[in-house]
Amino acid sequence: MANQTPPSPAPGPAALLKLAQDDPRRAEAVWHGLSREQRLRTVLAAKGVERERLIVLAADSRELAQQLPPDEFATTVLEVGPEDAGALIELCSDEQLTYLLDLTGWWKENFAPERYQIWLPMILDAGAKRLQRWLANTDMEVLALLLRHWVRIVKFLPSQEQQEPPDDLPEFTIDGVYFFEFVDPKVQGFVAQVLVLLKSEMPEAYYRTLEAALWEQTAELQEYANRWRSGRLADHGFPTRLEALELWAAPAPGESAWQDLPPKASVTERAAPRSDRLSAMLPEQEFLPALAGELTGEAGDLLRAELAYIASCGVAALEADPAHPEEVERAARESLGLVNLGLGVLSGGDPVKAREVVSRLSLAALARQGAAAVRDLNRRAWALAKEGWLSRMPTGLHILEPPLDRWLAGLVYARPRCYDPNLGQNREYRAFINLADVETADSAIKQAAFWGTLLLELLALKVEDIRGLYQGEHLSPEDPTDIKLSHVLGTWLARRELGLEGLAPIPAARLREAVTALQKALKHGLEDELAESLRALPDPAQASLAGRALRGVLQHLSLELARLDPEGEMDPRFIAGLVVEA
Repeated sequence: MANQTPPSPAPGPAALLKLAQDDPRRAEAVWHGLSREQRLRTVLAAKGVERERLIVLAADSRELAQQLPPDEFATTVLEVGPEDAGALIELCSDEQLTYLLDLTGWWKENFAPERYQIWLPMILDAGAKRLQRWLANTDMEVLALLLRHWVRIVKFLPSQEQQEPPDDLPEFTIDGVYFFEFVDPKVQGFVAQVLVLLKSEMPEAYYRTLEAALWEQTAELQEYANRWRSGRLADHGFPTRLEALELWAAPAPGESAWQDLPPKASVTERAAPRSDRLSAMLPEQEFLPALAGELTGEAGDLLRAELAYIASCGVAALEADPAHPEEVERAARESLGLVNLGLGVLSGGDPVKAREVVSRLSLAALARQGAAAVRDLNRRAWALAKEGWLSRMPTGLHILEPPLDRWLAGLVYARPRCYDPNLGQNREYRAFINLADVETADSAIKQAAFWGTLLLELLALKVEDIRGLYQGEHLSPEDPTDIKLSHVLGTWLARRELGLEGLAPIPAARLREAVTALQKALKHGLEDELAESLRALPDPAQASLAGRALRGVLQHLSLELARLDPEGEMDPRFIAGLVVEA
């Protein structure tokens, strides 16, 4: 029997769009030669404008657009932007449109009619049927709130004595009973068409909505509208804030015993196809992007559906504005980072074990494991800053050398942040995303904690003496937060070489002498002398840590002092590593 040729893989979005530019007929033939699922997955592999162009290229563009999960559709529209999303609004299903408006038409729990106003003219441009379907699928409370924002309504019921309306009534009316004064002339034409269509095609809804806009309290209308909205969003997997915060809760008892759980595929319903945009928010070498790239078919769809839920939890819990893609991406990346971190914690960094963990344990449970690891760092850093030796220092954690000061500052936030000097754009902090982040933060906390042992126990400095470095009207450095561990140690060593007792700022008259003495000591075995004294510590790990800490500061001092000429002019403001009476 002859070997059958396997079907050709679907072309990528960029290749197909390039072909459409060069040879439209050939591109159309290739595009429609694919199955609908292949075309859907090709659309999902694209972003924003490319997605829209691929959808419009299809003969069954309406069916293809409506196959997108509501969250993927909303993301596409927001990427394209309100100015250019008219085609998508025309093609989408009522469910997709409702999801978009439910997501972006509110700010937290507050209805924002001006946001609805962005999309509604596109609905009108899509034709009367599209507008009528939107009206039929929109809650009466939302329509009443919108009308209250757009128009001032006056109801006039003529009596037998007064058959003509008074002169002070607004001019616009459809039925001679309700009169409308438009608050914003820019939307007058659009709102008038909405009212006319509502009255002609849905008269009962017209009267109910106007009566509600006239008499119901705004708070009550908003409460009911938000209740219906929350229910619809929940049906599509978008959590309440309380539910979303469960990602940051303590892990449930036994939740980490993933070996005892059955495979998730056996207990989870089939998920719709989705894109890799969420897993791509993390560096490609991380566990989640790697797993999303490996899994195909139903298993891949299940993982991506879970990722979508986790990302939504991040948006809800961190109160990101769904109408702003940048905010959404930051919040989603943070919650996905917790999952990736939890996966690293439970797998111990083993990729094979990570695959097994994900096949059995929910991503929400993994996020809780990651949150627990970050919370432990926060607890330890907070104890060190508020109860440990740093709490007795005049400037607290500012006394630490960079980057320890940056690490501790990030870890004591209410939402602990990972210090990352490579971020650029004047940013230093990001969310924790992997085990290496936690291990580096753990090392920073240990080093910061040990400096207290080194200063107060091994070198026998007194807190009162360290405080004395900060006392005086004319000191250099002028800003107390610029006095670091290197200043404490450098000043102590300089005073020791000068034969001065205690710890206090170097007298200005002896600055040149102090620099000379310290330069000489650093060149002739001061580092070895201190290292030798530390080797006598009974704990080898402690001795090693002390050696690294001292060596780093001494090397910093050596570099700073090496550029100084004791015979030349010396300005205390430009001498790092010493506290001087200016």
